[in-house]
Amino acid sequence: MNPAPARSPAIFVAGAAHIDRRAKADVPFVAGASNPGHLFDVPGGAAFNAAVALHGLGCHVAFHGARGGDADGQRIARALAELGFDDVSVTWLDRRTPNYTAVLDDRSELVAGIADMALYDRLVPRVFTRVHVRKALARCDALLVDANLPPATLSALMAAAGQRPIIAIGVSPAKVSRLTAILPVLTAVFLSRAEAASLVEATAATSPLLLAELLAEIGVSRAVITDGPRDVAIIEGDTVLFQQPPTVVPRDVTGAGDTLAAVALAGHLARHPWIECVRRGIAASSLRVAAETFPPPEMARLVDECLAGMPAPRQQERTF
Repeated sequence: MNPAPARSPAIFVAGAAHIDRRAKADVPFVAGASNPGHLFDVPGGAAFNAAVALHGLGCHVAFHGARGGDADGQRIARALAELGFDDVSVTWLDRRTPNYTAVLDDRSELVAGIADMALYDRLVPRVFTRVHVRKALARCDALLVDANLPPATLSALMAAAGQRPIIAIGVSPAKVSRLTAILPVLTAVFLSRAEAASLVEATAATSPLLLAELLAEIGVSRAVITDGPRDVAIIEGDTVLFQQPPTVVPRDVTGAGDTLAAVALAGHLARHPWIECVRRGIAASSLRVAAETFPPPEMARLVDECLAGMPAPRQQERTF
């Protein structure tokens, strides 16, 4: 008798799902001036972007977010349904759905961003105690959260996770401090360099290696620090490695770090070594920024192919 096929991992994802609006310059960006370019918008948000990547790897996703009763909220609900997610979000009919507006230069690098996210503060612990939400939590193998959630909610979800893996995405320098209380018990935290600096109250010029040491001092055991197209710092205990990401022509950098986090979590559930989990996430994030649509068909195979061409991670000697 053939063994039953392995069940796809089930992930409970909680946080931002809203409309991302982008204004991309067609020429080198000039601050304080009108720049020729084009506008577009897509469903996005840190948690949503991560959930899309998990879906691309065949994971089952239960999604919990907050939206209003407007057209943007209806669009997000349709996007979640089309992806086949178990949508356990809350809708406030008299509220406006959050949105994020990004200004990108001609190389698709972020020039400025404005986040209108006040509705996520209404995701208090009580809304996660509804029966269908508790059932979705009980069925999951791991949790993924972002720092748009209030600190009390993050702590409640950490308690609900028990011994199951739970990872967090920093979201922004303004919100990353919401993770402070749960850092010592997180499976891993995923940060940009600016978010890491904010979390440890360092300057933006602080080196990634020193940031890694400062994160360890506040209880972080596993972390990833991204820095745009530059090397990614991978932290596990006392080990800090740096991984050069693949060189790609970016179409849109939004969602790269969220994709990295999601794919690393999937690798962790598959019991890959942590360094390998993150390397797979880096490969997936390069696919994300270069792709016209994401996730691509046969995403796992494409990640493997990209991973095969990446250089080995390296250690960097301390200079402080």
